[in-house]
Amino acid sequence: MRAYQGCDIGKVRTENQDSVRAEAFPDGVLALVCDGMGGMQNGSAASKIAICSAEEKFRAEYREGMPAEEICELLRRCAAEANQKVYQAAVHSSVPSRMGTTLVGAFARDDVCCLVNVGDSRAYLIGSEGAAHQLTTDHTVVQLLYQKGVITADMRATHERRNELMRAIGVQSRVLSDTQSFPLKGDEQILLCSDGFYGMVNDQKIAEIIRETDPAHIPERCIEAANEAGGKDNISVILLTQR
Repeated sequence: MRAYQGCDIGKVRTENQDSVRAEAFPDGVLALVCDGMGGMQNGSAASKIAICSAEEKFRAEYREGMPAEEICELLRRCAAEANQKVYQAAVHSSVPSRMGTTLVGAFARDDVCCLVNVGDSRAYLIGSEGAAHQLTTDHTVVQLLYQKGVITADMRATHERRNELMRAIGVQSRVLSDTQSFPLKGDEQILLCSDGFYGMVNDQKIAEIIRETDPAHIPERCIEAANEAGGKDNISVILLTQR
């Protein structure tokens, strides 16, 4: 399993508050994307603290050949650890203010993938037919409104509350994360990204990029596409693939 990653400030923001990390293990790859929030330096600090603490926790507790259900529980503990570290950083800050971050993470082997997510950074499955299927559920107000039937799917992208998160790392002393695992076929790929990417590039365009681009260049092409569409936010992408 290989990982290709990219992270860009975009065309509007003055600071990059996203953080990405991909780490190789003997039998798989751990990939993490965090999108910080809380104003300038706090958002950047939150994403860095979260991604470092989650990776350290995983590396300390993972063992080769661990079953998928145990990996999911480990990823849940990683999210909890990240939450505590960011929350404590905010509590002890000399200038107390809001600090938080999203987190989406994957541990992928050749035949299985395990996911964890908090917030609205996403994981997509890129199937053998080249289509992009969203795997994670956004923890946002608009997603809740959609699930309740108040708004349509198309309204989510333009709704005035589309940027309001229901869950985030570091905002409260505890956090609820979603985890899942599923089998991987040899030609399937996983794409992790922040909303600065999928907010600028729709699912059809994502699939087109995947189909037409060499895997090693997909993060670069994704960033280019998001910037071509306006680059209104920081842009982060990690591709997990066997190619």
